[in-house]
Amino acid sequence: MLTLKYSVPVWDKILVRCLMIGTLATTSVLSGVVPTISSQSPGLTFQNAAHAVDVNPQELLNYAKALLAIEPLRQSTYNDIKRILGSRPVPNIVCDEPSSFANLPGNARQIAINYCHRSREISRRHGFSTDRFNRITGWVQSNPALKQRVQDAMLQLQR
Repeated sequence: MLTLKYSVPVWDKILVRCLMIGTLATTSVLSGVVPTISSQSPGLTFQNAAHAVDVNPQELLNYAKALLAIEPLRQSTYNDIKRILGSRPVPNIVCDEPSSFANLPGNARQIAINYCHRSREISRRHGFSTDRFNRITGWVQSNPALKQRVQDAMLQLQR
């Protein structure tokens, strides 16, 4: 137990404060809590360093439905582009990065553009903005538990 006397010299008080702050900071970092200063609140607040994945069960189900609808389109698009390119590898096409398919020959580029438009329409039809769909996709790619939940939902839908 740590007890402090009121007659501690000034340097001892400073040392004790530094040790307490260091201990608090180390404990916070190790537990994933990071102090932040917000312009909206006058004091110091603590937030969890790991961002919670905020996908409710209905949204997860809709995401799985959208993936199941997009997948056949993705496969046929890949096969069409592969036929055009022949032995050349098919580049990784990222719809939000037109440069990822800018070097494709004309017909293959148009196929990629059509795929992007159609997949965006499918995700919207299932209730997602492009940003939200992409955000969930990122979470699924980096969170094995969420990925498993999506795969389970897709299996349920296919039964």
